[in-house]
Amino acid sequence: MAAKSTLPDDFKPPPDHYYKGIRMLAITPAPTFDAILEMEVREDDIWVVTYPKAGTTWGQEVTSVIVEGADLEKVKSKPLLQRVPYLELGPLGPQPASYKMVEELPSPRLIRTHLPYHLMPKQWFEKKPKTLYVARNPKDTAVSGWHFTKINHFFVTYETFSDFFPKFVEGDVIYGSWFDHNKKWWEHRHDPNIMFVKFEDMKKDLRGEMIRMADFYGYPLPVDKIDAAVEHCTFDKMKKNPMANYSGAHFINHKKGQFHRKGEVGDWKNHFSVAQNELFDELYQEKMRGTGLTFDWEL
Repeated sequence: MAAKSTLPDDFKPPPDHYYKGIRMLAITPAPTFDAILEMEVREDDIWVVTYPKAGTTWGQEVTSVIVEGADLEKVKSKPLLQRVPYLELGPLGPQPASYKMVEELPSPRLIRTHLPYHLMPKQWFEKKPKTLYVARNPKDTAVSGWHFTKINHFFVTYETFSDFFPKFVEGDVIYGSWFDHNKKWWEHRHDPNIMFVKFEDMKKDLRGEMIRMADFYGYPLPVDKIDAAVEHCTFDKMKKNPMANYSGAHFINHKKGQFHRKGEVGDWKNHFSVAQNELFDELYQEKMRGTGLTFDWEL
């Protein structure tokens, strides 16, 4: 596990930049995105794609457990970032960009990314590897994203949710517009190599969703291990699991909070004002009209 952060409390992140019109962190420079577009993709890769703070870690852990045949001892022996590396990361200091390390991994590679559909590697469209897209209702995504800016050393910090809210609405946040990102992947939900899963459905029926994912991946879960696998992947278990909770991650200011916060559906009600909620509902209807993409806003 990586050592805890040694960055000073007053560390200021380098300024964000825009890649093809989308706001990105400085720790992922334009040459890294350019290289990812040209990287080798394998047919037996498994990709986990999300908009930030939409259930990324959950999708990674579930995928890792499934591919390892629910061998929990094996899963617990290696940090999540090593099992399912974050493709766009780096380079950071002497550490090469993550995509370079991904290139060296044996098959089947498990790869996690926040890339919008149109920025996926060119070979991804040709090889069509199995790809899971985890979506989360945008109100909870916004709240989780705001809290994350307060504990991640590399993010611009917004002191209040009201400061962050207009940026999220405008799509001037890391990886751009929630609407654009989710809508494009939703349009391709019927592609044979893509499975679109909702965070809220995982909260309601994790067992059923895990079985569905395992069948999609072609790695059916052993019947006698399903219960243990599901229990391992619950939010409470993951929050306490040092191999999945980033408790040693250098990018988290551990004095200000934990990587895993609540993992709830409906926490947005504790942050959105009446006016913000009305504005957002109108925007959702405008942006998503005709798509058929709906979410549970509370459970």
